[in-house]
Amino acid sequence: MGSLGDARTGAAPAASALGLRRALAVFGLVFCGVFSGLLAVAGRTVPAVVLGIIAATALVDLVVIHRRAGAARRADGPRP
Repeated sequence: MGSLGDARTGAAPAASALGLRRALAVFGLVFCGVFSGLLAVAGRTVPAVVLGIIAATALVDLVVIHRRAGAARRADGPRP
């Protein structure tokens, strides 16, 4: 198999969808961050903390995505 694709279907190997993953992480960070703040102001601490933890997870995911995208660019080599 390797870089030749799937021998049964002839499909190319799947590429990482870092762009989609980045978009979903940004959406999760913004959505959970905003609603966490709104719930905290409203006095609903438990849901605010839960959404805050999810927002922090999305932020960590964005850091991982940034590092992987940088590593992929470095692996491709310099552009002409």
